[in-house]
Amino acid sequence: MANLGSWKWTALSIVLFAAGPADGQFPDKFTNLKVLPKDISKHELESTMRGFAFALGVRCDHCHVEKKAPEHGLDFASDDKDEKKTARIMLQMVAGINHDYISKVPKETPNVEPIQVQCVTCHHGLTHPRTLTAVLSESLEKNGLEKTLALYGELRKKYYGSGQYDFGETSLNQLTEALLAKKENSQALAIMELNFSANHPDSAWSYHVLAQTHEANGQIDKAIADYRKALELHPDDRWAQQQIDSLSKTK
Repeated sequence: MANLGSWKWTALSIVLFAAGPADGQFPDKFTNLKVLPKDISKHELESTMRGFAFALGVRCDHCHVEKKAPEHGLDFASDDKDEKKTARIMLQMVAGINHDYISKVPKETPNVEPIQVQCVTCHHGLTHPRTLTAVLSESLEKNGLEKTLALYGELRKKYYGSGQYDFGETSLNQLTEALLAKKENSQALAIMELNFSANHPDSAWSYHVLAQTHEANGQIDKAIADYRKALELHPDDRWAQQQIDSLSKTK
């Protein structure tokens, strides 16, 4: 990779390094640097490590092993942890994205540097970044509906407002659509009821999904009421009116 030293490493995020090492244990000289510039200053390296840590929500010992007794502190040069090996790969990946792709995107404003991919771009404080839809979907398959609803509550209580997960209507709408496609109609209804209870959405999309879920569960009157609510909020929603007319004929 050319000219790695010129990269803004605090922005090259996706790694699993540790959080703010204490000045007493952070070394003055660095060995075994394989991706970061070998002439990086102590201040820049420490800031870089802190940036990684805050972006992934981890501490130093996530990637660095403890020194063997009777010594104390962390062995920063050691490659014994797979997390550190992964960190190097992710650094190279981010550098490649920024250098080989982002740098080639036409600039909207002349003389302004393009936005760089950073660790926080994906991680948002999570060591293993995943969408809320994916987390809940996996939980439904492994643990069932009741535990998944409880998991949503736990995640929302812990992370709401901090950016790790999208707790808006989108995640639950998408999960519901996926469940309807698999004919998991009762689970889909529970997820949409959770959506309206937690988020109180007023978008046509949410009411359409709720209506489709009620219809899939044989609750035609409720489906019609959902479409009417969509029309009330969005009078130009022709599709909702068409569904009302169609469902009314089946009653």
